[in-house]
Amino acid sequence: MLGAGTAFCSQCGAPQVRVPETVTTPVATNNPGPATSEAAQSSGSLINWRHALPSAITAGLGMAVASTLPIVNVLFPLWMLGGGWLAVILYRRRSPLLLLSSTIGGKIGALAGLLGFLFFAVFTSSYLAIETLAMHQGEQIRALLRSALDQTAANNPQTQAISQWVQTPEGLAVFVAFGMFLFLVAFLLLSTAGGVFAASLGRRKLR
Repeated sequence: MLGAGTAFCSQCGAPQVRVPETVTTPVATNNPGPATSEAAQSSGSLINWRHALPSAITAGLGMAVASTLPIVNVLFPLWMLGGGWLAVILYRRRSPLLLLSSTIGGKIGALAGLLGFLFFAVFTSSYLAIETLAMHQGEQIRALLRSALDQTAANNPQTQAISQWVQTPEGLAVFVAFGMFLFLVAFLLLSTAGGVFAASLGRRKLR
């Protein structure tokens, strides 16, 4: 038997060597495992509205401003596509590990398109109200509209009756409402497409 502080064996005199026990600790790796990847995919299938709404507001405001500026507004389909793409990019910056599905990207893009249309409608209505009430240019605006309708009717005689009807107060109201409806459809469709594209591109980069 050895004593607690004995360096040699008491029976044979041989030196004793103590081997300390080694404790191994697992080394953490930065590579995400399958569980992390699955968690990212599952969380990416749900929309975090606290992140999605500010992203959609920013993108919607940007596309609305670009669609109302002179000269720049001729490229409004491009701004609508870019607005949906921007909304998803901003959303991903707030949640960088998410693998967004195309469906979620499309929903975020559609939300940006809806908000963009609302901003666009407010800007357009405010501009027309200022021009009509404050600047007293309502008659000039109506004259420009009548001139455009007359030119269209001259090129296509079959539209003369429609052109004359549109120049009435009731026809003008329907014409404006229908035009705004077309803009709403364009905002929604193109922004949704931009969101789907951004989500698909983001998944490819993370793979």
